[in-house]
Amino acid sequence: MRRAYFIGASSHTSLGRGLADSLRALEHPPVPQSVTARFADRDQMVPYRILKDDAASDAEERLYRVLERVIVQALDAAELTSTERRALGLFIGSSSADISVSEARYRRELDSDANAIALSASSSLGNLAAALRERFDFRGPDHSFNTACTASANALAYADATVRSGRLEHALVVGVELFNVVTALGFHGLQLLTPDTMKPFDRARNGLVLGEGCSALVIGSRARHAQPLSLRGSANICDTHSISAAHPDGSTIAHVISGALRSASLTASEIAAVKVHGTASLLNDEAEVAGMKRVFTTLPPLCALKPYLGHTLGACGLNELALFCAAADRGFLIGTPGICAGDSDLGITLNQTSTDLPPGNYMLNYFGFGGNNTSLVIERQGR
Repeated sequence: MRRAYFIGASSHTSLGRGLADSLRALEHPPVPQSVTARFADRDQMVPYRILKDDAASDAEERLYRVLERVIVQALDAAELTSTERRALGLFIGSSSADISVSEARYRRELDSDANAIALSASSSLGNLAAALRERFDFRGPDHSFNTACTASANALAYADATVRSGRLEHALVVGVELFNVVTALGFHGLQLLTPDTMKPFDRARNGLVLGEGCSALVIGSRARHAQPLSLRGSANICDTHSISAAHPDGSTIAHVISGALRSASLTASEIAAVKVHGTASLLNDEAEVAGMKRVFTTLPPLCALKPYLGHTLGACGLNELALFCAAADRGFLIGTPGICAGDSDLGITLNQTSTDLPPGNYMLNYFGFGGNNTSLVIERQGR
């Protein structure tokens, strides 16, 4: 069967610029910063994990500067010819798209015109695709996804299906989420934020920290490495239980996990590790554990990445996949020392230290606002 292999990747998050830098930073991850979100004449301090070495300034240019740098690195790593680059398909996943640019433009206009209108220019996911097509001379199809926290995970699943079908030889998948006031104050208003470290599934969990991140992944029909990584299967469903939480009995989460296993032609016992969604909010963590326990007789090792990256929303699908796969490619599963180390009221533990991770099949889960749930199964082939 035709496969779509991961042949070039790059990432820029609060951990670092590039995946090698990010893996090194796992030993001493940076603490969240306090960012000012201004609304009308009031300032609200919000905890945020900001991109390393790229402070939240010059917002009108920053989004496209970050995107360009990360995409160039991924394309270079994939070693595509200029002809292959032009023909590839573009798949973008994001929650806020270019809202940060629109907000910055409005603030600038307001300085000279008290009657300036907020968000008067078009703010659309399509803006990102149009700008990237022009910058890189992409001539293949482009698709943009806005499905909350599953956006870039869904973008990968669709890109993979398109390459597998033979309609494309290569696809570029992009996930991006940068600081903006609408998002920051929205989560603050929902009282979902913690002032300190995210502690998913831990007895002391008390909310999430938002994070910035941009990742790019090139997939293609020909493997470039001796132990290639690829998407073996995936599933996506919509849970109508609540606009902000999965069904607490775990039934819909179990459904999407089971669907991904069927798509991959695997049983639960063949999953070597699971990257959990792990938002550290009470209801979502409970539902996620309930769902996993419905499917797995014995839970495999569990890995959580949001304590390191923050919750990067629509970009978390690709940001977390890129970091997880970079570690897996080096043969280890990332640990979260001291978080959910055995005293969880949910009856599970997270992997505590960097442990050996042999080639095999790994599951990565994402559960978003609006009830959009996605599960991916990644395969790392042996020699």
